[in-house]
Amino acid sequence: MDNHQEQELQLNTDASAPEEEYSLEDIMREFGSWTTPPEPKAEPAPEPEQKPEPALPAVVRVAADPKPKASRIKLTDLSGDTIRFGFVAAPEEEEPPAPTTPVEMPEEPPAPEEEQRRAIKREEKRRKKLEAEAKRAARAEARAKKRDEPEVVYPSPEDACADYAKAGTLRIRLAAAICLTLISAGLLVLGSFSLGGLDLREHLRGLSIAMLALLLLQSLLSAEVFLRGVYQALKLRFDLYSLLTVGVLATVADAFFAIPTGRAPFAAVQQLMLLFALWSITLEKRGKWRTLKTVLAMEAPVAAVKEEKAWHGLDCIFRREGSLQDFTAMLETPDAAQKTMRVYAPLAFLLTTGLAIFAAIQGGSNFLWAWAALLSAALPAGGFLACCRPFAMLARRLNRAGAALCGWRGAKILSGEVGIIIEDADLFPKANISMNGMKMYADLPTRQVVGYATAVLQAAGSGLTPLFEEVMKNENGRRYTADSFRQYEGGGLGAEIRGDVVLLGSLPFMRLMGVHVPEGTRVQSAVYISVNKELVGVFALTYAPAATCRAGLQSVLRSPGLTPVLATRDFMITPALVKRRYKISADRLEFPVVAERARLSDPAASAHGRQGALMARGSFVSFAAAVTGGRQLRRTVHTAVALSLLAGLLGTALLCILTYLDATASASAMNLLFYQILWQIPMLMVTGFVGKR
Repeated sequence: MDNHQEQELQLNTDASAPEEEYSLEDIMREFGSWTTPPEPKAEPAPEPEQKPEPALPAVVRVAADPKPKASRIKLTDLSGDTIRFGFVAAPEEEEPPAPTTPVEMPEEPPAPEEEQRRAIKREEKRRKKLEAEAKRAARAEARAKKRDEPEVVYPSPEDACADYAKAGTLRIRLAAAICLTLISAGLLVLGSFSLGGLDLREHLRGLSIAMLALLLLQSLLSAEVFLRGVYQALKLRFDLYSLLTVGVLATVADAFFAIPTGRAPFAAVQQLMLLFALWSITLEKRGKWRTLKTVLAMEAPVAAVKEEKAWHGLDCIFRREGSLQDFTAMLETPDAAQKTMRVYAPLAFLLTTGLAIFAAIQGGSNFLWAWAALLSAALPAGGFLACCRPFAMLARRLNRAGAALCGWRGAKILSGEVGIIIEDADLFPKANISMNGMKMYADLPTRQVVGYATAVLQAAGSGLTPLFEEVMKNENGRRYTADSFRQYEGGGLGAEIRGDVVLLGSLPFMRLMGVHVPEGTRVQSAVYISVNKELVGVFALTYAPAATCRAGLQSVLRSPGLTPVLATRDFMITPALVKRRYKISADRLEFPVVAERARLSDPAASAHGRQGALMARGSFVSFAAAVTGGRQLRRTVHTAVALSLLAGLLGTALLCILTYLDATASASAMNLLFYQILWQIPMLMVTGFVGKR
């Protein structure tokens, strides 16, 4: 049998044997295509006596090469292995076991580089914006602090008072300035009109020389005005005194050109300005001296302070122990008129200069005439008196009430929408409450009943305590300690004394608590006391109104934006009682609940308040006068400043047109003097009202 026949016989023999199943894994492992190394598998040991020929798959026919080349073909021994191709099912995938440790949240994938660059730019822009806002706020705070820094710093109130007391010849020079201004105004009238057959218009040149001489003389008498104007200009605080200095110089320069041409200079107008400026310095010194003199006479000053958001979001004004530490610095703080004119004056100077140049170039007017006329109209004389005159008048009024305002800053502190705290003694002082009689209804001794009532009132801090202390002294009453003290909204007090439940209150309160009150003892203004819900005593009281308290209440009720808040601890004092005794309207009276009244009347309620005024005594009339006076001063100053600005702006606008048209006759010295005097009438009326109330 040749080789080919032997191979066919061998294949047929193997095919008849039982075929072994192979999986896909075994096939791939066998042909080298399985990447994972298989587990070792035990193979049957080969028979030693016979070495089987390698078996081939039945479907493959392999032709034997009669002359095989051993050097080029490597045979693999496949004997004993039979390969069968068939369908093999894929093994089911098992669910992976749950992790025993918590799975961390995946991190957010990084943003693209372009988005990161945009985010960095946005953050940088936001940071720069915040830095710029912080710098602006810091600069604004620095400017506000600079604006509010005192003009002069004194080491103590005594030194400041001594300095302001040195008036010297100021009043004499003021009287001389008044005379010089009236003479100059009279000469101007004689040079402009014919009066009673006296016609001096032909001698206008001589009258103009006389007016110029009077202006120079008055300038020497008003040296403080020029010194202050130059000083403020050098400190970059160009104000009305600085503008007046420029106006006088421009008027003197214009006079040398006006007199030869027969035109009256603006000397009388500038003299009126100098008079008001010197008057303002006099009033400022007098007002501050009187204020400091009032403060230094106080042995134990009481301060009017404002606490922010003290009651239901409303700022309230309290009284507490005063301090002289910052009083002088607050007194020297620039007022609203000074701050406003420090803005108006440089603008007016630049505007008038520019308009004068424009009128000289375009309208053909004389520059010095146009500039002097514009400065005479743009400078509001009332601006000098806008604050110093009402402050001096208020200082004199408060001096009689034993109070002193802490300058303009104190007026600002006491202004706005605020409430003023009114306590028991403010409405009915100790001397105005009296006892008409008492009646006992139980077997308890009188001294025990009076002692119970006094103990409860002491625990409440009521204004009736001094009265009952006196009654207890007269009745040889015993002193007790009140436990479990409580205040009721119905108008009464309660406490436990030696195991007894004591109730003290008005007649409606006793009815509310279920205490039986006999018909014959129902007194309206009386204090009822019960022990263990049994009426034991009635104390009839009389609340007499005080004239000073009535005046203080009326001033408080007249002040707009000021709300009276009753922080009383006496359960008998109610808005109805105040209305009945003082004959006033109780619509604006605020009456908080019991707990709020107790808190507002506590000294700790004003621990962080800002001081606005000082008082020699804590009486309500002084308190009301200081608060209402400071608020009235602020309103008056604002009105006066508005009038001054209106006068200056309107005068600048009118003279701008007249100088452009070269209307010398219309923009004359007489017309400008009449314009300034006309505006001072409402100014004097407004600034004089603060001393009348």
